[in-house]
Amino acid sequence: MSALSLGIDTSNYTTSVALVDENENMIYNKGILLEVKSGERGLRQSDALFQHVHHLPILLQDLPRGREIEVICYSERPRPLRDSYMPVFRSGESLARSLAGVLGVKRLAVSHQENHLRAAIYGSGSPELEATFAAVHFSGGTSEILLVKKKSIGFECEIIAQTRDLNAGQLVDRIGVLMGCSFPAGKALEVLANQVMPESIDRKLVISTTMDGVDFHFSGQENQAQRLLDAGTDQAVVAYLLLKSIAKTLSKAIGGLQKQYSFQSVLFSGGVMSNRIIKKIVEHELSAAGLKLYFSPGEYSRDNAAGNALMGMDYYKSMRCGR
Repeated sequence: MSALSLGIDTSNYTTSVALVDENENMIYNKGILLEVKSGERGLRQSDALFQHVHHLPILLQDLPRGREIEVICYSERPRPLRDSYMPVFRSGESLARSLAGVLGVKRLAVSHQENHLRAAIYGSGSPELEATFAAVHFSGGTSEILLVKKKSIGFECEIIAQTRDLNAGQLVDRIGVLMGCSFPAGKALEVLANQVMPESIDRKLVISTTMDGVDFHFSGQENQAQRLLDAGTDQAVVAYLLLKSIAKTLSKAIGGLQKQYSFQSVLFSGGVMSNRIIKKIVEHELSAAGLKLYFSPGEYSRDNAAGNALMGMDYYKSMRCGR
């Protein structure tokens, strides 16, 4: 019977558990969003950690029974860097260590960012990416473009462009909450933006991009969106212009980086990159760049534990082969 790998991820806004077999069949992949009170734009780490502790047993009780778990892989930090730390990951780490000890199985600690990358590769059809490629990680907690080098298990990531202030997800959530949407506001903002025909928007209405070389700023877009709303601009129009500005910013950064680095492929991950409007604009903006663009469906772009389950299986197979 095929062995199983259990993945656990406890990010700032989602508790996630996934289970994958040796053939990379996703047996189980579920998450629970952390609850943010109406009108608020985030959670304190202590509150988020408490919710993770409550959610993890709920997710584990629904795991399929009758097959043996051979390895447990969990996120222990935000990025694959020594000084990277965030308290919310202690909840998943504690559970993973306890389960591995009780079950007598191997465990593997990785980063939340590597989890995103591995899940995005899987979600985009497991393409044969080059040994070094570019990756976009845009979410509520991160807005970075990375130069990624494959390792036998996981990835080595170098930040080659990043936000200088707000993250893209923060921008979306702040303006979404200002419009009366619930937090997180990404889905609601996309629904709003889809209510308008882009060609019908007055050309004088724009939310411009702000670049600093290949780095970028999002606080300016927040101020511009607020001014448009204060002036009575339709919320759907503001939503579309905001998403367009994120896509334009990202496209400009990738275009600039392509001139500095020799990557041929770009992998997109993070909750913001599950937005179909942003995807469509980025594809259009970079259509002449000669790049291979890999987008993953929302299930594997947003926070999830699928990447950890897959890396755990990679680890199990490497051990079995004696590597």
